[in-house]
Amino acid sequence: MEGLNFFNEVPEECVSAILSLTSPLDACRSSLVFSTFRSAVESDMVWDRFLPSDYSDMVSRSLTPLNFSSKKQLFQCLCNPLLIDGGKLSFNLEKSSGKKSYLLSARALSITWSSDPIYWCWLHMTESRFSEVAVLRTTNWLEIEGKIKTGMLSSNTKYGAYLVIKIRHNAYGLDSEKAELSVQVGDGQAWTGSTYLFGGSPDRKNIEHLRTPSRLIEVIVVDDADDEQILREREDGWMEIELGEFFNGELGDVDQDVKMSFKEVKSYHLKGGLIVEGIEVRPKR
Repeated sequence: MEGLNFFNEVPEECVSAILSLTSPLDACRSSLVFSTFRSAVESDMVWDRFLPSDYSDMVSRSLTPLNFSSKKQLFQCLCNPLLIDGGKLSFNLEKSSGKKSYLLSARALSITWSSDPIYWCWLHMTESRFSEVAVLRTTNWLEIEGKIKTGMLSSNTKYGAYLVIKIRHNAYGLDSEKAELSVQVGDGQAWTGSTYLFGGSPDRKNIEHLRTPSRLIEVIVVDDADDEQILREREDGWMEIELGEFFNGELGDVDQDVKMSFKEVKSYHLKGGLIVEGIEVRPKR
């Protein structure tokens, strides 16, 4: 009991300084234990350390005004997806750590022939946070690429890149050949993988069934292929496939491009029915 009383007698400024050296999750947990911590955790000193150094830039780039009266409220606002840069990017902070995540909209990506209505069309979908998504009509050359600067991301953090998609009930040709996946930082060695979006060869094993609102998708896991990626369902109702991962070092390092790609250009089979929302870059645990 004496130990508990000691913490309750520590000046609030000292407690705030201590909490600011932890994480948002640990700070909130500590506030449940000691009465002094409960008031200290509301301090701007604490949440200023948890906010990214460029938070004011994010607020100014927001598509809609943010309403907040404290740094803690601002942190909570930024933990929800925030449309920035005219709605082409979505930004948010991870609640437990304060690390940055981005979702690049389909409009922010380079999609081969996406400006030609013969091959792609752009539609509004209520399920998407963006004003438009890209819908594949038909093509024999499926290539989607995205880029993001390392300086936009949190330092000393392992990130994953994910293509966020849906597949229409009348989709075809997406299982004719494995798609190639890659993530590369600057001129460094690329992380590579491959996947079938659904279906696949009849002799393949370990079929997982994932249901979307429009169809049942078969996702194949190959026992002897470590680079095989799996299409997974997200909490927001979309599906995602991991394109790769990378480690983002110190912010003082050279600001480099992270290049992320998904392509199937070998089979020359026609394919269609793919809906692309974007590419998400988020911290990996």
